[in-house]
Amino acid sequence: MAHWMPGMRVMKIEAKVPLDFLRLRARFLFTCNELFEIDALQIERLPNIISAWTDEFSHLDELDSNTTVRRFRVPDGRVLDICEENGDSMARHIWDGGVVLAAWLMDWTESGQHRDLPFTVLELGTGCGTVGLAFGIRSDCRLLLTDVDDDALTYAKRNARRSRDTWNSVWECLALDWSEPDRLKLDRPLDFIIASECIYNPDSIPDLVRTMSSLVRQSNGLKEGSPPPQIIVSTKVRHSSEAAFFDLMKESNYDAKQHVRVPVHDQYRESTGQDLEVVHIYIFEKQIESVSSREE
Repeated sequence: MAHWMPGMRVMKIEAKVPLDFLRLRARFLFTCNELFEIDALQIERLPNIISAWTDEFSHLDELDSNTTVRRFRVPDGRVLDICEENGDSMARHIWDGGVVLAAWLMDWTESGQHRDLPFTVLELGTGCGTVGLAFGIRSDCRLLLTDVDDDALTYAKRNARRSRDTWNSVWECLALDWSEPDRLKLDRPLDFIIASECIYNPDSIPDLVRTMSSLVRQSNGLKEGSPPPQIIVSTKVRHSSEAAFFDLMKESNYDAKQHVRVPVHDQYRESTGQDLEVVHIYIFEKQIESVSSREE
């Protein structure tokens, strides 16, 4: 029997399977959900612990023990499958801030606060693609999923292909190094730039802000009179150095038009009276300089 211990990132599990089952195709599910339902991708229904699935297999297959599948049901009933790596990589895992932002987007796009469909969305640091693909399954759009990690893009492509029968969005995975943002050339204006859990490393924050500015500048130059893209950022604050991101955004003339705080439910913290961790969601827009301010 396996026991989860503090500090463990991965727990290996072995299961004895009855001989009669060897003729069947199956998948294992590890869940705290007594009804064995697929986890709902909605803010008010997010589980304390996200269920983990294996891929479907039989005794003739070699089960990919390095991959876990997270399954989410969006409000209209469709299912979004996200494969992640069972290892120490930070780029190929789902993160709290990404899951919460994906769930929040379900309500946000539903409420009519978005721009006219279809729109173009670029995700920075996509990792497994959780947020971008949730955006794409909820609203038809063109998705540009970017990351500097080639292995992360492999997972993002895999997850996009798993969802292709349930949506009409068009997707593309692109390599993007924030230290060289101008190497990515846009061919149409962006409506949204999204980034989740991307400001935990203070060393990369200046490059991240420069990349956002490069993308906004390119987008604005592609269609005269089109509104600048909105930048949607989510983070679960881990240390005070993350404040540098907001300072640099302000210096670069980005206004935080909206700030939403979403508590991450945790039965242990709740039962012991501890404060819940919070995912912060921000929507930024580039301030338009007036003619008079430029003349000054």
